[in-house]
Amino acid sequence: MVSNERLRVKYYSVNDLSMGFYVNRIEKIICDFVIEAKRMDINEIIELYNIQQFFQNRIYSRYWTKKQLNDYSRIVESFSKVIGKYFSEINIDVLEGIFETINYNYRDDFWKLIEKYKVFERIPVEIFRNITKNKHFILRDVLKCKNLAKKFSHEIITYMEENPFCAEILLSHYLEKHDRDIEPLYFPSELSNDKKILILDNYILSDSANSNYIKLIFESNSTNNLCLPDRLKLRAKRRYDEQMEILFKNSAGFEYGVQVMFSDKQDEEQKFEIGRNRILSVSYSKKWIKENLDYPTLLNNFVYLFGYTDMQFRSLHVLRESQLGILEKTLGIKGKKEYHTGIAFQQMQMLAQLQMVGYCNELEKYHIYLEEIINWFFCNYLKDEFNVKGFNFNVSSRTASYLEKCRNIAAEMDSVLKQFKLWCEDGEIDNELLHISTEHMFIKDIPSMIDNKYIYPCGKDYQTITHLLFSDQSIIYYIPGLSKNYNSFYDLLEKQDVYYDIFQEYQTSSINWLVEHGIIKMDEEKRIIPYKEKINILNELYEQNVACWNYMKKYQDIIVELKEFGMLQFSSSLFSKPEQDYYNYLFNKSEFDNGLDIRNRYSHGTQRVNEEQNKQDYYIFLRIMILIVIKINEEFCLKYPEK
Repeated sequence: MVSNERLRVKYYSVNDLSMGFYVNRIEKIICDFVIEAKRMDINEIIELYNIQQFFQNRIYSRYWTKKQLNDYSRIVESFSKVIGKYFSEINIDVLEGIFETINYNYRDDFWKLIEKYKVFERIPVEIFRNITKNKHFILRDVLKCKNLAKKFSHEIITYMEENPFCAEILLSHYLEKHDRDIEPLYFPSELSNDKKILILDNYILSDSANSNYIKLIFESNSTNNLCLPDRLKLRAKRRYDEQMEILFKNSAGFEYGVQVMFSDKQDEEQKFEIGRNRILSVSYSKKWIKENLDYPTLLNNFVYLFGYTDMQFRSLHVLRESQLGILEKTLGIKGKKEYHTGIAFQQMQMLAQLQMVGYCNELEKYHIYLEEIINWFFCNYLKDEFNVKGFNFNVSSRTASYLEKCRNIAAEMDSVLKQFKLWCEDGEIDNELLHISTEHMFIKDIPSMIDNKYIYPCGKDYQTITHLLFSDQSIIYYIPGLSKNYNSFYDLLEKQDVYYDIFQEYQTSSINWLVEHGIIKMDEEKRIIPYKEKINILNELYEQNVACWNYMKKYQDIIVELKEFGMLQFSSSLFSKPEQDYYNYLFNKSEFDNGLDIRNRYSHGTQRVNEEQNKQDYYIFLRIMILIVIKINEEFCLKYPEK
C-alpha cells in the first residue's frame, strides 16, 4: 500500500516531469474543492500550495481541454484565500506539534509559507529554538527564507556551531559545483568568517566528516564569502589522507595503470595491448629510434609515434568530457572551479609521462639531450625553414639538479611564449622590448597568426542535438527489441536500418525535432537517414570540444551553415581552449582550485624538498614545452605553406 505522504502532490521545479504522475490526484482535489470546508491538516494546505505552483509555472496535463484548463485555473486561484486564512489563524503555541506532523517533502514549503504570510513575526525565539532540536528539522530549508534567517540569526549560528554537519551547507553553497540551478541561501550577516572557520574546523575533527567535503576544503581557493586559511586546508588534507588510508587498508579499490617499454627485439615502431587488469601496455622499437636520430624525426616522434597530438595538432592529453563515464560525471562532490579529471584522463597522464621519461633515457644513450633539440628548433629550424630570426631558448646544464632544471625551463617557457606573442604582433622580436616587459602573461592571451583558427561548439541546439545523437543517456538511445551492441543513437544508425515506427510515443518528439533541424530525414518507408557529413562535424566537436578550421575546409559550406544556425563560433589563439585549461591546471591556480600549480611553486620557491618530485615535475615541463614547439611549428607551416 502506498502511504498518503507519497501520494501527495509535490512541485519541484520548472523542469518538473511529475505532472503526469499526479494528474489524477490534482484533478480530484480541484474538482472536490470547496472553499468553505474546514481544513485541520497542514499537509492538506501545503498540497494546495504545491498544486498552485504547477499552474503558476504553466505546467499542465496535455490531455486537458481548453475549457478544463480555464475552469481548473479559476479554482486553483482561489486556493490562496484558503492557504492565507490557515496561516493567519495558525496557533503559535502548538507550532512545534504541527511541525512534527509535516510530511518530509513539505518541510521546505512550510517555512516558505511561514515567511510569505509573516507568521515568523509571531514566533517566539524559544519556540524556534525548540523546533531546531526536532529530529525532522533541516537548516537548509530555513536558510532559503531571507526574513527568517535574519530574525533567528543568533539561533541559526548557535545551531551551526553545535552541529558539525552544518559545514556541508557552507561548503555546498560557496564551493560546490551543482549541475542544476539551486535556490539561494541567506546566511545570517553575523556569521563572520571566523565563525565559519570554526564550524569547518569542528567538521574536520568530527567522526561524521565526509571525505568528499574534506577534499573540497583543501583543494579550494578562498572566495569573497569564505576565506580558507592555509592551516585549515592543511588540517583538512591530513584528515583526508587518514580517511583514505583507513578506507583502502583492507580494500584494493579500482585498479588501472600504464606500462611503457622500449624494446630492442621489436621491428614495429609501436605495439599496444590492454590487459585484463586494466593495464595499458605500450612498447616502442629501440631500433626505430636508433636509425632515426635526426632532430626533425626525433621531434616528429611526439606526434606520430607517441601520439601527443592528433592530425589536427590538438593535444590529446587534455580533459575531454566525452571520455567521462556516467558515474564519473554524476557521483561525488565537485568544486565550482575544479578541473574534473577521470580515469581516462589520469591514464593518459601516466602514459604521456612514462613516454617522456623513457624517450629521454633512450636519447641520452646517444648523448642527445631533449632541451638541446628544443633549442635547435627555435634557434636553427625556424630561421632555416621560415627565415624567422630572434627566437631564443636557453638550455639547462646537463649536470644541474632537477630543481634547477625546473626553475630554468619554467622561465624559458614564459620567454618563448612572449617571443612568439611579439612575433605575431610585430613580425619581429625586439629583444629590448622583450627584456623590458614585466607584465604577467596569461596563456589565453597568446595570439595566433591564423584567422579563425579554431571552431568551437555553442548554443542550446548544439547541446540538444549532440546529447540526442551521441550520449548513452539520450532519450532515443534505448530501443526495445534491438541489440545493445551500439554506444549511441548515431552508432545505431551507422550499424543498421532504423525505422520511425519502432520508437515509443515519448521518443518520437525528439526524432521529429532532429528532422526539423536538418540533422536526419526519413525516406518513403520512414527509414531514418542521417546527414552524415553534418553529423560527423558535430561528433568531432562533441568528442574534442574544438576543431581546427584549416583541416576541415572541405566541409566549409556545412560549417558555415552550422555557424549561421548559432551552433558554432570561431576564435584564434595559439592554444585551443581545452589546451589553455590544461596548461592552467598544470601550472597555476588561476582557473582551477585543484590545479597542480607546478610553475608557481618553482617561481615562488614553495616546491617540495624532494628531488624525485622535482624530476617528475621537470618531465611535465618538458611535455608542455614539446606541445609549444608543435603548436608554433604548426603556426608557421599554416602561415607560410609555400616554405
